Amino acid sequence: DLKVDSKDEYVCALKAAIQCLAFPGKYFVDVLNKAIDRRGTDEGALTRVVVTRAEVDMKQIKEEYLKVNGVGLDKAIGHDTSGDYRELLLTLI
Repeated sequence: DLKVDSKDEYVCALKAAIQCLAFPGKYFVDVLNKAIDRRGTDEGALTRVVVTRAEVDMKQIKEEYLKVNGVGLDKAIGHDTSGDYRELLLTLI
């Protein structure tokens, strides 16, 4: 029963895998929202999503990000990062 609010690592991983497979745009927007946080950037998560999804479904992710957040992913990344790192991410998206 996956509806049970469990702290079990297996159940959490299984829920994430199902969400990623069923709704990849929404899943990666959730990951990006957690990575681009007002309390600081999770550069590992941000880099992982942008690099691994750049040639796969970045267009869908950018559209979903705009729909959910009301701001473009490029603007969010540009506001939250700087320098060569920012330029790399913006180039990839």
